[in-house]
Amino acid sequence: MVKRIDSSSIIIERIIVHNIPKHLKGDFSIEPNYSEQESKLSDGLRLFFKDKVVQSLNSDRAFKICFNDESTSPISWIVNDIFGSGGSKIIDQSKLIAKHLFEIQVGSNAAGILVIIFGKVSKKNTCIILKLERDKGAQLTLDQTTHSYNIQEVKDLMLTQKTKIFKSALFIPRSDFETKYDGIITDYQIDIRAKKEVRTWFMDIFLGCIPFEDPKITTQYFYNYTKQFVFTLDDEIQKAKYIQDLNSYIQKNNQTLSPKEFADDYLLTSKHKNDYKNYLLTKNFTFSSFPKDTSQIDRLIKKFVVSFENGISIIGKDGTFNKNVKLENLPNGQHRAEIRSKILSIK
Repeated sequence: MVKRIDSSSIIIERIIVHNIPKHLKGDFSIEPNYSEQESKLSDGLRLFFKDKVVQSLNSDRAFKICFNDESTSPISWIVNDIFGSGGSKIIDQSKLIAKHLFEIQVGSNAAGILVIIFGKVSKKNTCIILKLERDKGAQLTLDQTTHSYNIQEVKDLMLTQKTKIFKSALFIPRSDFETKYDGIITDYQIDIRAKKEVRTWFMDIFLGCIPFEDPKITTQYFYNYTKQFVFTLDDEIQKAKYIQDLNSYIQKNNQTLSPKEFADDYLLTSKHKNDYKNYLLTKNFTFSSFPKDTSQIDRLIKKFVVSFENGISIIGKDGTFNKNVKLENLPNGQHRAEIRSKILSIK
């Protein structure tokens, strides 16, 4: 069962602000404007930013995410370092986050304010990243004494509607929360309800994350998409073999599933393997491994049915079909099914 993060329990302990100027890609003649100190937090500021974070993460645009092992983004190890330090490294580590954001932005990205928060959610560590986009003319003032930006000024800009939270991410240590995902993201450039490809530079390139789906849903998608691909093939005997192989593969005693492993172990030709991979790509489905949960498809994978034009159907259960039924192609386009077994009953 996927555990829920109770965002209403957020407690903000530390907060720091960095200013990210607009610049052309590859133009490093300017740099991010870093804060050298954390901002002082009054009770009112804590409550204000907690309410904004909760509002953002509880929106219908929010969804769970995982760090992508194949990403070159440094955010995963920076966030984990913040967790490991109990938030004491937030100044130096938040500068690294700001530097990474600045380097990946291009001329089309608006100038913005980066707010990094360390605190607790359900009494356990959390790190929250907010990217605020501001209107032209809305500027932050650097305190020349502390060489830092004041979170109070950020609040004032937000209250005048000149700065809005367009992107937010809350991260948690998986082991502490016993989850299979790393956090929650809200990005108003993504409409999760439209079921379009869930990808943006903020999630992919900046955070280095991919969407998380409940394993039972991912397993169901894998099963359905693989069957759909098999049904595109012309050879009925190959179709029967691959569907039986799919059922057997999913029922193996393993904790994960992998389309690549299924293709390598069961698909007979290089063409089938390449076509299968390309088919999954059209569905925006990962070709890498994922946790297995067969609760949505248990009934389907334990039964295999072959129906013939003459009204005869053969039903096999738990892999018995492959062992006891022989299917053959006949020259006239028909098929022969041969069963050798003792009759159990006639109804």
